[in-house]
Parts: sequence; structure tokens; C-alpha cells
Amino acid sequence: MRPTIIDSDSGRPLWTAAQCAEYSGTARGTFTSYAGRGRAPEPVTKYQGLTLWDSEAVKGWHESRQQRGGFTSRAGEAS
Repeated sequence: MRPTIIDSDSGRPLWTAAQCAEYSGTARGTFTSYAGRGRAPEPVTKYQGLTLWDSEAVKGWHESRQQRGGFTSRAGEAS
């Protein structure tokens, strides 16, 4: 089973820190550190104790890092 949290207003999937880290090829702690320092997208909400990010914002952030010469590979896509 692969449960997914979808924002009912935008229809976009929301990702946990672990999913964001997996997509961007970073460690979970690294991703949350980046987000806390404004170097990654800000979370959009908290839901039942989970901090959640807009998946499209994370994808855009990751692409911009690649274009700037940042981390260029990713471990796998989160869904």
C-alpha cells in the first residue's frame, strides 16, 4: 500500500520530509535543515503531526538546484 496525502484545494500531492528527501537525493535531516534555513521550500501545513510540503514546489526547487550545479542525481521519485 502507498498512501498519498492530497491537498483538496489544489489537487496536488503533499509530501513528508522523508519523501522530499528521497526525491531530492538528500538525507531527511539535510532536507529539513535546508527548509528551516530557507534553502528549500517552506512546508505548507501540518496534518496529524506530519509536516507537509507541496510536491510541485519541491520538484521545482530540486530542478533549480540541478540548474545551478547543485546536487544532480536523486535517489528515486516519491509519490
